[in-house]
Amino acid sequence: MSRTVVVTGGAGHVGSHVVEQLVATPDTRVISLDNYFTGRRENHISGAEYRVGHTKDIDELVPETPDLLFHLGEYARIATSFDDVAIVHDFNVTGTFAVAEFCRRRAVKKLVYSASSTKFAIEGDGRHQNPYAFTKAANVDLINDYGRWYDLPYAICYFYNGFGPREMGTGKYATLIARFELQYKSGVPLTVTAPGTQRRTFTYVADLARGIIAAGEKGHGDDYSLRAAKSYSVMQIAEAFGGDIVVEEGYPGRRDVVMVSTSKATNELNWHPTVDIMDYIAQFKREHPR
Repeated sequence: MSRTVVVTGGAGHVGSHVVEQLVATPDTRVISLDNYFTGRRENHISGAEYRVGHTKDIDELVPETPDLLFHLGEYARIATSFDDVAIVHDFNVTGTFAVAEFCRRRAVKKLVYSASSTKFAIEGDGRHQNPYAFTKAANVDLINDYGRWYDLPYAICYFYNGFGPREMGTGKYATLIARFELQYKSGVPLTVTAPGTQRRTFTYVADLARGIIAAGEKGHGDDYSLRAAKSYSVMQIAEAFGGDIVVEEGYPGRRDVVMVSTSKATNELNWHPTVDIMDYIAQFKREHPR
């Protein structure tokens, strides 16, 4: 193998697609490090190596010095982060600091970080709206500063609501599209958190993975926004599935989404989204007729 690549969170939703695309690349050894908090063994990809453990222990768990490190192994839910604040801090602060130090000490050729679009929320300063957004925004500062202080090569990508295969649809950490898919197939009402007018940009998971890998190949610095061209309200998404809808109280998150420019990703990475969420839902319904 001519290069070694580490993917933290490689058994998760987006991480498994990054691994899948990387193992298809010639002469690439792919190592996943995942603590399986939301990662799943059924997401394993043939040809990759899987290590079990916390990113704060990356020095011991990954004795190899990789050429590239894709850091996706963090706590990645908004509403539940209020109850899980200690876990969020452990994964996203302690763990990510260890990853940054690992890359600095090992002189890794590039660290690619999966940041969150939550820092761009329009209701004031988005980074202070919940523990998840706070830690993700703080980690952007950390990695930018490691680039400044230690000349650590890095690229930072911003995610917008990944959807697609291997998305988690059950349990406390279920994501919206997968939960709607299961409710649709079960013939039960789709549950929408009030008011339902909150808007989101949904980006196909394989497109996200392709953008992340491109950032590893030719990205430099901050501000690679990976998002679809359109946003939709949560109610519009539910109505696209069809059937009964129940509006429930809960934490709705931000009211709207800030459509940060994708020009840097387009111009430098030649990245563009290929699947619109409405087309995906229409195809899903064709494959699962009631």
